[in-house]
Amino acid sequence: QIWKELPKHMDTPVAPLDEEMLVDLAKEPAVIEGEFKHSWGTAEKLYKSEAIDSFGNRYLLGVFEDKAEAEKAFDAWNKEYEQAGKDVKENLKNWAKQQE
Repeated sequence: QIWKELPKHMDTPVAPLDEEMLVDLAKEPAVIEGEFKHSWGTAEKLYKSEAIDSFGNRYLLGVFEDKAEAEKAFDAWNKEYEQAGKDVKENLKNWAKQQE
């Protein structure tokens, strides 16, 4: 039902769901009594932490119950991303020295 409504709210076409995946998902109960209730089904508000790199690639870092957790996830990703950029520059610098 949700998948039928989704194209009305999207700018791009939505790919059809895989029938095998739907069969597998139908076997999974949405709620298991006595077990942890996932916040996706019970929280009034959730925060999505998403990052976009310099190439335009989008990364979903997670969905969180509060804003601070979402910001923490982004900060951790950004720190790692910046370090990776520095590492690439250093590797290129070392490679250039070897080529001389």
